[in-house]
Amino acid sequence: MNEKVLHKRSQRKYHLPVIGHFADKSIRFSTIVEAERVTGINYNLIFEACIGKIYRAGNALWEYEKGNHYIKYKAMYLRALERSRELENKKVQ
Repeated sequence: MNEKVLHKRSQRKYHLPVIGHFADKSIRFSTIVEAERVTGINYNLIFEACIGKIYRAGNALWEYEKGNHYIKYKAMYLRALERSRELENKKVQ
């Protein structure tokens, strides 16, 4: 793999426990990278589903196992979303 890809995959946010809610059962994975390996769903899509950027990834609901990392990454996404909306409003006016 390319060096940039290895660096991105080694970030802490991809090595936190997640839960995938499939049609008939929920499964806990120890990392997003492990969930990607087992399910075949891209790790970036799983991360975006965990923070709420997209609703589903691979026809399954995804969430971080509750904890400080859940709060941290969800808040980071919400701040970025709010900033982008403010910038759009300034451009319109």
